[in-house]
Amino acid sequence: MSRTDFIMSQGATCRNWTWSWSFIDDIGKRVIFGAWEDLVSEDGTRALILSNEWKENEEGEIKLGYVQAREHLDKIMLEGYQLYTFSQKRSKVSDEKKKAKIKSFVPDLQLKYLVHEDGCWYATNEEEYDYTPEVKEEHYEGDKKVRLSTYYERNSKARKECLEHYGYSCKACGFNFEDIYGEIGKNFIHVHHVNPVATIGKRYKIDPIKHLIPLCANCHAMIHIGSDVLTVDELKKKLRKQKNKR
Repeated sequence: MSRTDFIMSQGATCRNWTWSWSFIDDIGKRVIFGAWEDLVSEDGTRALILSNEWKENEEGEIKLGYVQAREHLDKIMLEGYQLYTFSQKRSKVSDEKKKAKIKSFVPDLQLKYLVHEDGCWYATNEEEYDYTPEVKEEHYEGDKKVRLSTYYERNSKARKECLEHYGYSCKACGFNFEDIYGEIGKNFIHVHHVNPVATIGKRYKIDPIKHLIPLCANCHAMIHIGSDVLTVDELKKKLRKQKNKR
């Protein structure tokens, strides 16, 4: 099986099969990178999947693969896509600006977590991940602040720890999807990021228990209505007030 056939069998695609370094599965909300074996850390906990040093070719032109890879990484950082990698070997190159040639690959996807440090992006194991992505400053402007907050709400590891602590009932109204819908509603709930997005710094470290809380879809929508995001307590007061009117 060729690498292209393997990626396509996973439901992923790219703009060009010749120069692409990364691939995307929009239905499964997955981003896939090939991880070079020679760029894995000595302890095997993380692999370099993208570097600013790979941005330009020998003529000083921006590589299209780099541009696409950055767009795919933003899908992970800001839209809740999951990162997956597969191992691959490359033929030795003397210059990072030259195109790397794939010698072989392993057709097996592994779930990883994204870490960004000093212009380098790494795929790391869950045990090594600490919720501290480094994000470009422009992601703090306008509606992109909301997209950054969404990253924390959709992060699978943070979400898991939040729900293990709080359970799957809405902390504003008490609604539980499984109680109402049965089996299809089991383990379904939104997770809300409680900190105002304006307070999120470039190296913000999230605490899944303090900063995330489960909300049903309706309460989550109501909290985000208007220019100012309500707190959970403010929404609960509105619910009580409305209930007393009945």
